Amino acid sequence: MHRNTFAALAALLCLFLGPQLHAAHTTRPSRPAPRFATSEPRVRGSRIRAQRKTTAAASRRKTAQTVAAKHTRSRGTAAQARTVSTLRRGTRHGRAAHDSFVARSAQAAVERSTKHVDAPQHPSLNDPEIQSRLHELDASSPIPQLLPPPRTLALYDERGRLIVPAPLRGSHEILLHQNEMADHDGLARVQDDEDLDHLRSARLLVPLPVGDTLLVDQRLPEDRRYSRPWTALFLSAMARDYYAKFHAPLQVDSAVRTVAVQKHLVRTNGNAAPAEGDTASPHLTGQAVDVAKRGLTMAQIAWMRLYLQPLIEAGQIDVEEEFRQACFHISVYKSYLPSLPPRISVAATVGPQTSTER
Repeated sequence: MHRNTFAALAALLCLFLGPQLHAAHTTRPSRPAPRFATSEPRVRGSRIRAQRKTTAAASRRKTAQTVAAKHTRSRGTAAQARTVSTLRRGTRHGRAAHDSFVARSAQAAVERSTKHVDAPQHPSLNDPEIQSRLHELDASSPIPQLLPPPRTLALYDERGRLIVPAPLRGSHEILLHQNEMADHDGLARVQDDEDLDHLRSARLLVPLPVGDTLLVDQRLPEDRRYSRPWTALFLSAMARDYYAKFHAPLQVDSAVRTVAVQKHLVRTNGNAAPAEGDTASPHLTGQAVDVAKRGLTMAQIAWMRLYLQPLIEAGQIDVEEEFRQACFHISVYKSYLPSLPPRISVAATVGPQTSTER
């Protein structure tokens, strides 16, 4: 009986207290649902593609504006660089500047030639006064009376840029002209050492004007350090003006040669001119010299071209700028000799009349 009473009480207790105990019991939180099941699906439509295109277009516009701004700032510098480049390469603008310079040089040469109308423009070497002055010409003291006045050349334009004329390249026609001028001036080709000694003793060949302003390559033999008198006069004037500008001497690599020397040179140097014919080397006459170009700066080379160009236009020299041997091959003609002022002597007078002999 007691056992049944206890069971009935326990059942009643479970009946009343069971729901409360179940409600008060803490439940374990449930696991989150899978991501793919709860997240919203991605929108991959025309709206996203249009937004990306708009962003890319804006980026391209910004890049283009930046490049345009840089181009505008550098346009002036680029134009100056192109101008200098075309001048140095000898393109259309460079040739125009060069032609303008040649025209001015020719006009100046004409003005110089017509300045003294009464003076002889091409004096003969048989003139006693010319002979007396040329005999005094030696390596130590060139004659000041025969030297032309110093020349001052402008190497830079108004913007401070170096003026570089086109190279003075040689040609077959220039070589022919040098031989024609030698024949016109009555110059014979030096055949051998005996002929060379005879021309030196007759003062038809004079020593190169070596000094502070002009040097000679040490490899050049002593007996070939000679040239025609007007060539030595030209070297004296050019070396003087060059030294006044750069405070450095010029150097002569080659001067007079004999036919035997030239034939040997032809066998060893494919660039050498022949020893005979219409295109024979002008060195055989003693009128030509080679001025070294090795070691010269661009400004010094530009000065040489500016100095030589007016003399070429005046017909006093011919120049072939060589690049394999790196020198200026220069042939100087008799017309380079300066004009002498007319001699004026006043005769004795009797009474009021006077006479003047010119």
